[in-house]
Amino acid sequence: MPSSSFAIKLRDSYEGFAESAGLLSLNDASIVIQYQTKDAIIGLLKSELKVVNIPLAHVEEILFKKSLLGNKIIIKVDDLKYSCDVPGSESNEIVLNVARANVDNAVDFVRAIKLDMSEREYQDALNQAAIG
Repeated sequence: MPSSSFAIKLRDSYEGFAESAGLLSLNDASIVIQYQTKDAIIGLLKSELKVVNIPLAHVEEILFKKSLLGNKIIIKVDDLKYSCDVPGSESNEIVLNVARANVDNAVDFVRAIKLDMSEREYQDALNQAAIG
């Protein structure tokens, strides 16, 4: 799994009066989103650093969308406690904007998680076959 982190920007929050940016990384068992929110007008008022850990077992789907309007990683979780603290998240979906310079890192990141999800699904199927 890739161990590097890369910069992300979260959807605007507080009706566009604040913006959040941070780092996205992957450890052995979870996706880690670190971010800080600051006011969008002057940029002087900043929140404390916040960290959201999303266990890979709770990731339902992860996608990378590349377009002319912006690159995004979309993470869908199976429990709202993992998305409720992320600015701009809607229901169980977390949208993270990725700068053009970090596209390769983002693609590798999504591939690694999808591979982990496939391996876990395969292992579960093997365990079910052994039981049954």
